[in-house]
Amino acid sequence: MKKVLVFVLCAAISVCVFGACAKKDTKETTKAAASTTVKMTTDSAVIKEADAINLIQSYSDDELGLTKKDRKKASFMVAGSGVEIEGDNYIEVVATVKNEHKDGDKISYTFDHLGIYYIRYDGKKIMRKDMESDKAKYIDMKIKAVPSTTSAVKEKKETSKETTKEKK
Repeated sequence: MKKVLVFVLCAAISVCVFGACAKKDTKETTKAAASTTVKMTTDSAVIKEADAINLIQSYSDDELGLTKKDRKKASFMVAGSGVEIEGDNYIEVVATVKNEHKDGDKISYTFDHLGIYYIRYDGKKIMRKDMESDKAKYIDMKIKAVPSTTSAVKEKKETSKETTKEKK
């Protein structure tokens, strides 16, 4: 009788342990799946990295929606991955200000976004986010043709070759 009781008790404990573990794993998997984000590469973008910053910086303060004071203190940075807006992929360039906060021995930093700008991967559409609006509202900007850093370097080399040939 004791053997049967021990066997039933062991079986009940095993069922409870495996049941609890299985239930816990399911919840964790669901949470992990819900928080997963997809990063888009910017490899196919025509204008990216330093070229994207140069393009956005070529606009006037009014076109960027910035005051002269804000423009002077802003740093322009490119997001590491692309952004999808209304079915199109964009490079995101942010005009931001870094703020330092001291609390005793601890120093922390916050970033205030003054402007957010989007360049479509094909370079044929440029927008800025309306920072005044609570909703995601975008304002189309006039497209400018700005030489990329790579094409500017290439053009400079070709010009110097032509100058050297003319001197000979």
